[in-house]
Amino acid sequence: MHENDWPLGRNGLMPTDVALRNNGIMRAVDQIAKGAGRLGLPLYSCARSKRTYTQHQLLVLVVLRQLMARSYRDLVDLLELMTPLLRHLRLTKIPHFTTLHKFSLRLETHVLDGLLLTLASSVIDDRVDAIIDSTGMQSGSASYYYIRTMSLRRGSEGTELRAVRQHIKLTLVIDERTMMILSMLTTLGPGPDVQHLRPALQKAVDHGAAIGTVVADKGYDSEKNRRFIVIELGAEAHIPVRRVQAHAVQQHGLLRRRQLRVFDEARYRRRALVETVNSMLKRLSSVVRARSERGQYIELALRAVAHNAKRAGTLAQEG
Repeated sequence: MHENDWPLGRNGLMPTDVALRNNGIMRAVDQIAKGAGRLGLPLYSCARSKRTYTQHQLLVLVVLRQLMARSYRDLVDLLELMTPLLRHLRLTKIPHFTTLHKFSLRLETHVLDGLLLTLASSVIDDRVDAIIDSTGMQSGSASYYYIRTMSLRRGSEGTELRAVRQHIKLTLVIDERTMMILSMLTTLGPGPDVQHLRPALQKAVDHGAAIGTVVADKGYDSEKNRRFIVIELGAEAHIPVRRVQAHAVQQHGLLRRRQLRVFDEARYRRRALVETVNSMLKRLSSVVRARSERGQYIELALRAVAHNAKRAGTLAQEG
């Protein structure tokens, strides 16, 4: 059985509370609810709210949709079978799927960013060893990302039209020990990684992370990035220096020259852990359905929150 599938009994009946807890759903749900409380998310969006559902209940459900890799419509159908979960959330009525979708679109990005680190803060160390990397996510709306560009060629052949496939680039900062996501960025790829290091790390710091070391591949190599890590964050940088020719490296910059002399290969090999997190996210889904940039960020942030909730539940059980 796939870990995202709901564990029905042999007769197709609703699962028991034991089954709910055994497959990690309830542990993740508890983590999301606790995280929303610690974050200070108000129970209702405004004083004139109908108060049919709390924001905490709706937040759990929209994250659950990512955790189970379902559409909003399919999730609502499945909730009919999840009586123990409904009791746990104190839901007397199942929201319409459009209610869940509209709620997700109303979520503020800073709330999701804060929730990511709030979930991580329960298990990470006071000073974390951070790894940063990016991965490509597939868009469910191909026409939005399939653009035609003009490529000019000299000579009698004239002008050539060529199609360029673009994707959504997801940049993640994770904690090495726990594989919890500390912060994320979304941009349109392909494109250079080097410019995304500072904003991604700064976002984690702004939400309360204390960073001790930063490991990144050579795509993030620049003296400016090293100065930000070492001088502004007071952390160690473990980034290989880029080779610009077959047997040459760019050596300008004091911190880059220092890195050439002293480079911790064992520490750098730990960078592979971020690939594991990328894979875990893509097992939930590698497709982004939203069309707008804000919608894409919210969809991927909810997926990242689902990852952190699941990891926090697992680590809490192990610990």
